Amino acid sequence: MSLTAPLGVLYPRSWQDVKRHGTFGRVSAVVCGIGLLAGGCANAPKARSTDYLIALRYDVEPRLIGGNLSQKVSAVRSDFKTVSDLGFNGVVLFHAEDRDRGALLDLAGEVGLRAAVPDRRFERFVVTGEWPTGCRSVGDLTSNPPDPIVHHPAFHSYVVECGRGRSARERSRRLRLELLRKGTPYLPFEGEEETRPAVIDSRTVRDGPPGAAIERLLTQYHEALCAGQTGGVIVDRFMRVPGDPPGLTSPDDPLLPAHTAAIAELVQRARCWGPRLRGLSAAPLDAAATGSSRLTTTVFGHGARRHVLVFNRSADRFAREEVRLPASVLGASVQRAVEVPPSSARGAGRVVQAQRGQLTLPVELRPGDAALFEVFTSARTRSGATLVPRPWRSSSNGASCGLGLGAGRMTQSTVMSPSSQRFGK
Repeated sequence: MSLTAPLGVLYPRSWQDVKRHGTFGRVSAVVCGIGLLAGGCANAPKARSTDYLIALRYDVEPRLIGGNLSQKVSAVRSDFKTVSDLGFNGVVLFHAEDRDRGALLDLAGEVGLRAAVPDRRFERFVVTGEWPTGCRSVGDLTSNPPDPIVHHPAFHSYVVECGRGRSARERSRRLRLELLRKGTPYLPFEGEEETRPAVIDSRTVRDGPPGAAIERLLTQYHEALCAGQTGGVIVDRFMRVPGDPPGLTSPDDPLLPAHTAAIAELVQRARCWGPRLRGLSAAPLDAAATGSSRLTTTVFGHGARRHVLVFNRSADRFAREEVRLPASVLGASVQRAVEVPPSSARGAGRVVQAQRGQLTLPVELRPGDAALFEVFTSARTRSGATLVPRPWRSSSNGASCGLGLGAGRMTQSTVMSPSSQRFGK
């Protein structure tokens, strides 16, 4: 037995051990999700967070051409090692058979990756409306998995298709609601969930001069954040599927050092910013209100947590400007903003104090770059007293949702002084 499983849960070392020892007792959504609230940046590969998914899409079927998984274990293990070496903390599996999922999770776990996995029963129900054997309702479909893969230490979530056409989308919606109700983590690629991940086309890395790969990758990431896709980062895809565009890796065209550096920059930024923005609603600020027509300013908020992203959409112009924030952000008066560094190596960010009730954020951004600020606010009571915003924490009965294995309902905790508040960690 292994004692390295999260939160002290005991797991056998391999999926074969799971089959020998039988199904584990049910693990509640609360236990699965507690670790998600500890966001932040990681320095060494072994210390990087596996809670906020930063993953590569991995298509299993093309790798198995000419054999089965047992014959291709070495190739898949090598692929997963490459994914881990690039800094990603997970893989999103596509075209994988249910019978192979346990072995694939074992291989992912060997190199510290977590995996979002498909379920053929879910796919068949969403696409065709057909019920698997023994199922007559969505409740049956989600209550009777063929194997206990959700208890595997490398399991992150289910991949759930959102469907094509009105009927398929409705079936997908019903399935996702039932998974959410039961605290089962799932990964949506479409729909309106605030847990949708940012999906980045891997061709961005190679399409253009290698030295500008960083700008191209970060542009896609920042555009996705502005669109409210804060549930993780998925680079699509690891390798080429026959008939599809090229993937991130190719035996005939290895990654250049500039490409690897660009990927590392993206991963580092996602580690530092992603956990803070996960689950927050995004709303654009009017350019006229901010005093900058060349920059895109987006406010992220939920409860007492507020962040502002300033994004230079230009592909060829540097931006050196001052962005004015309204006196009130999401219904609360602004007090100050603290810059969130895009890398753990940058140290503490700048602190900007409000002057006459208004915040002015000075930014210097290269093409495609962005700056993130945490905004601290105050509210007025009916008696006129100033309320200090309180940090938020997960309630003990929070439910799981999407990528986040359960940020759940948020509750207020003890009042802290403005200097000690840290939201989103």
